[in-house]
Amino acid sequence: MNRKNALKQIVILAMPIGFGHLGVMLAGTGDMIVAGEYSRTCLAAIGLAISIGNPIMISLLGMQMAISPLLAQKRGAGESIDHYFWTIILYSLIVGTVSMALTWLSLSIIPWFNYGDTMNGLIHEYLVITSFSTFGLCLYQGLKEYLQAQEKAFAANALAIVSASLNFGFNYAFVFGKWGMPKLYEAGLAWATLGGRCFLGIGLFMICCKSWRTHFKIEWKFMREVTKLGIPITGSLFFEIMAFCSVTLFVGKFAEIQTAANNLVLNIGSLAFMIPLSISAAASVKVGHAYGEKNLENIKIFSQMSLFASFCCTVLMGLCFYFFPTFLISLYTSDEEVLQWGVRLLFWVACFQIFDGAQVTISGILRGLGVTRASSLAIFIGYWMIGIPLGYYLGFYTNLESQGFWIGLALSLALVAMMLSSVLILKLKSIKGKGF
Repeated sequence: MNRKNALKQIVILAMPIGFGHLGVMLAGTGDMIVAGEYSRTCLAAIGLAISIGNPIMISLLGMQMAISPLLAQKRGAGESIDHYFWTIILYSLIVGTVSMALTWLSLSIIPWFNYGDTMNGLIHEYLVITSFSTFGLCLYQGLKEYLQAQEKAFAANALAIVSASLNFGFNYAFVFGKWGMPKLYEAGLAWATLGGRCFLGIGLFMICCKSWRTHFKIEWKFMREVTKLGIPITGSLFFEIMAFCSVTLFVGKFAEIQTAANNLVLNIGSLAFMIPLSISAAASVKVGHAYGEKNLENIKIFSQMSLFASFCCTVLMGLCFYFFPTFLISLYTSDEEVLQWGVRLLFWVACFQIFDGAQVTISGILRGLGVTRASSLAIFIGYWMIGIPLGYYLGFYTNLESQGFWIGLALSLALVAMMLSSVLILKLKSIKGKGF
């Protein structure tokens, strides 16, 4: 294995994963675009609803993100992984049930923020409807991880692109009552999201029909292994996502203009994040496989090349955000005030692109090595002990307002990247000491 071949393998595996992540994100982008077309109030309300629901739904997907590196390690050690199919199905449905229950519990915090009767009602309605989508989303995630461990990434991720296209069309049809569909107003966005996620789960289950023939056996030991590795991943995702979502909730205290601008910038930043996230997923599989083979040289090469690929992509995205902010924000809205605030916030997103890419890629490498607790701790310290308190001070006690929170996020990501780099160096030294 040389660096050129390793980079090629990382890119080949990461590309379809990236398209899949992009497809899932584009579904949310479709929500934002249609909401912005409908009204400023709808755009602000949907952004706030997503900020409450996503920390739960996406964080719990972390329980399943442990599946692919663990299965990759087993493949590296020479074990067949076909018989884990039905175990993954059951595990995914359990995670979906927990996710739905927690989403329902989150409804109780809406009155606490007191965004007004209209906004509170829209947020509540959106979360109730989309809570049922957790089963489809978790089923899709579990099966995607199962295929990803075998380096079969095309089908699952192509399905996500198709789903995003359908979701956008149904968003428009249900909100405005087009093409013979009922006019559901703001609730149309939630029903389209529910349909799209169910399509993902059921569709991928049908694609995996060959695996139906595998012996129906539940590997409880494997479920415990996934849970043990997945809980810290869930913690990491929750701390990170909640940091960004809390910014949205705090910015909601300023004005609808800043709330809408913040939602758009968060969506743009999240879309860009899908690229290093896909590289991270590919790195976790490749490094996990090399770890199962006990091949230290390949572990190092795949780690280096995944970080190199992430660096190149994030530099490019940062430059785009810096030089073309007006164009990017104008793709979402023509509201001049929202546009002006969006340009200010996107500058800070440009500033932290390299750090964001580095920290998520290193997290993927560490997942492949079976290390997840350190990532969770680093993210908690970086965001919740430093970044968010700083952002709160800059946002509410200076004239920076919403910009202050994004400055805090930028500092958080830089600190997390540095801490995780130290963890990775120590882990590699530990592996070398074991005689790999």
